[in-house]
Amino acid sequence: MWAVGARAGVAQAQTPFPQWLRVCVFAALAPLFILLSPATPALGQSEAGWSFENDAFADLWFHGLAVLGLHGFGPMPLYDPAYTLASRAERNAAGLEPTPLEERRAEFLGLFQRDEAFEILHFVPLYFGGASVEASLKALSDVASTAEGVPSFTAETRLGGSVVASVLGSPAQRRTLGTFLEALSAEWQDVVAPRRERGTQARADLVRQLEARWTEDWASPLADFLAAEGFDRGSAVAVEALGSEGRFLENHPTRPGHPLVAVGLGQGDAGLDAALSSLVREMCYPAVRRAFGPFEGRFQDRIDASRASDLAATRCGELLLQEHVPDKVAVYRARFGLPREGSGSGFLSTSGNLAGVAAWESQLDAALLRELNFDPDEARASARPVGRN
Repeated sequence: MWAVGARAGVAQAQTPFPQWLRVCVFAALAPLFILLSPATPALGQSEAGWSFENDAFADLWFHGLAVLGLHGFGPMPLYDPAYTLASRAERNAAGLEPTPLEERRAEFLGLFQRDEAFEILHFVPLYFGGASVEASLKALSDVASTAEGVPSFTAETRLGGSVVASVLGSPAQRRTLGTFLEALSAEWQDVVAPRRERGTQARADLVRQLEARWTEDWASPLADFLAAEGFDRGSAVAVEALGSEGRFLENHPTRPGHPLVAVGLGQGDAGLDAALSSLVREMCYPAVRRAFGPFEGRFQDRIDASRASDLAATRCGELLLQEHVPDKVAVYRARFGLPREGSGSGFLSTSGNLAGVAAWESQLDAALLRELNFDPDEARASARPVGRN
């Protein structure tokens, strides 16, 4: 799931990435990202390779949206239903009363689903880029308590606070944000912080295992693709509440040249490869964006366009692994509910969600192959350069 970033094509008038990015939002945020793009790397950060991180604010934020059952209209879950059930079962087993967030679930769902501007919520932790829970909640509370305009922020929260303030600009939207933050703060104190404290070592071990698995089994075979896209270094945040649909920001708020990706992480060895499958799929979105250009006008509405782009990203990841990491194809297909034999060039029409695509979806499949440099017989057009455009 693609989030707008400082170099993510924010000025393009037509794009299916992601669901909330409308032309008006592009226009509002494009100058903002130019002004707020970081100029120097954060101290101590590696200039090469991928780092895998445990982000407390991402844990809290995505936990809250999972508890609400908030979802998009794409083909894959944004949040893991099993996580939500396990969280509720844990609370019930401890004999605890429902939290304020659970008690107001229906109210928040109604408010968020009636106003598409709240689709920004699916990406908020990426824009805060590792800022602490306290600093992030403070910045968002400042937005909620400011009737209009963009309040001032500290350096670590300036991008996140400014993005949210720019998208949620009306007094009504900010009042809704404020009530949600009150419930989320209680959720941090009563649920998420105690859980993190109990599982500190286990969580750290799991993230280390994830980074080792990426380095040992995935990164080397994908080196050519990563270099072509400019993704030979980056940051990934592992979050238990996320579903198979990850989140992708092309430029980390504090690490220039680093993409930032959030992926869902289950337990055990199978959960590691499932999470890395989501990482690969998210990194396919720039290639999909380029391949998708000639086909954007062929959908009836933004919902169909978003579904098609999500399916194209899944197909892109499958093609990439078939070519470079074939021993991971089976786990990738299982992660995204693909047939054991693969989705094939009919990856749009077989979903049953899109009408009128069968006549040309093989052309989109060929465009994906070209973007991945898997079609040596057809030269890439000059307008379609290798890597990020």
